[in-house]
Amino acid sequence: MKIDPSALAPFAAGDHLTVTIEALAAGGDGIARHEGFTLFIPASAPGDVAEIEVTQVAKNYGRARIVALQQAGPDRVPSGCPLAEGCPGCQLQHLNYPAQLAAKETFVRDGLERIGHLQGITVRPTLGMDDPWHYRNKGEFIAQVRDGRVALGYTSNEGEGFVPLPDCPIQHPLTMTIVRAVEEVATREGLPLAQLITRVSPDEGIAQAILVCWDWHERLPAVAEELRRQVDGLVGVLWSQVRGRSVVRRTLAEVLCGQKALQQRLGQWQYTVSAESFFQVNNVQATYLLALADEWAGDLAEAHFADGYCGVGTFLIPLAARALRAIGIEAHPPALRDAEANVSRYALPDVKLYQGAVETILTRLERKQRALDVVVLDPPRKGVGRAVLASLRNLGVQRIVLISCDPATLGRDAGDLTALGYRLQLVQPVDMFPHTWHVETIALATLE
Repeated sequence: MKIDPSALAPFAAGDHLTVTIEALAAGGDGIARHEGFTLFIPASAPGDVAEIEVTQVAKNYGRARIVALQQAGPDRVPSGCPLAEGCPGCQLQHLNYPAQLAAKETFVRDGLERIGHLQGITVRPTLGMDDPWHYRNKGEFIAQVRDGRVALGYTSNEGEGFVPLPDCPIQHPLTMTIVRAVEEVATREGLPLAQLITRVSPDEGIAQAILVCWDWHERLPAVAEELRRQVDGLVGVLWSQVRGRSVVRRTLAEVLCGQKALQQRLGQWQYTVSAESFFQVNNVQATYLLALADEWAGDLAEAHFADGYCGVGTFLIPLAARALRAIGIEAHPPALRDAEANVSRYALPDVKLYQGAVETILTRLERKQRALDVVVLDPPRKGVGRAVLASLRNLGVQRIVLISCDPATLGRDAGDLTALGYRLQLVQPVDMFPHTWHVETIALATLE
């Protein structure tokens, strides 16, 4: 007879226990241990003593929720948002800011050690913000009809409920103005709204909105014009249609009125960023990140430089400006078009842009026996992968500046780099996403 592994746990779903939170796990949950089993507990802080209810039991761990906080840990503070506990946007608002920064340093170190199997790597203290609020330049909100009115918000932590947003203290204030206006007009006009996506240019104080709808509505053009008149600073309204049953799949956004792109500034550099292109959500921290990448890339005067996953040219433009030659690789056509515009803006003659997957383009360069000296990689959350890194080794790359938004994939890629003969020289976490568990990390690897 097959035995359910969860039956071996010293607790069952529904049990109440009293535990002490020992640390935080990547993801932001607190960690407690009971008779050798690990429990993950959201909204808990190291040092908390709490009565908990077990909600899920697996083979080697369980999940639980706090029923009663008996003693608060030394770093616990009141959350800055009354919705923080049920909202999936922030996981760490109940920790003071220095404790959040220290936790993110630990997440990065743990990824390098546990997943990358790298020991003795120095991880610098997390680079934080002077004012860690209202920093997000992009918002994504689902729509739901509640009591006859369209409400915009987030899916709850449980994944089934809905969290309406009277305000959001990590979003730019202009975003929330757009949210309120869209709720009002979508309700009045009966729009089949599925999602609202906003993007703000903080330096210019202007924004775009994408109305993601289940179907076309004849009033969409008029609604767009009304929104642009009503919201000061809203310079472009676009629309997109859901493909299938989920907003995860949708058509490319089309302009209803106004601008199809914004200008974003990082330090001295300005970028055209269209609605469909990726751009860092925190301009203040992205400016620091760009400065580090520029410094760690070293002397490029005689170097052949490449930016994989170049997007709109965030790192490509500043580094190419001082390189002998440069290439940018980007798979997403709208982002590549933005990169072309940004390269033209700065009249960079020795920059070649390639459309396609990084691994495909690098393999092509290998066949042509091209040489590269310095590479910047800013991949999506899934990371780079060994095939790309092996191609860089074959191309003779001496310096790799690796940027990651996930400590787990950073650890994996750093381990692969080490196996290929690179040495991890510098690791700097950057708090791109205050009050969440997410952390951006920039690392420098050089060929031994």
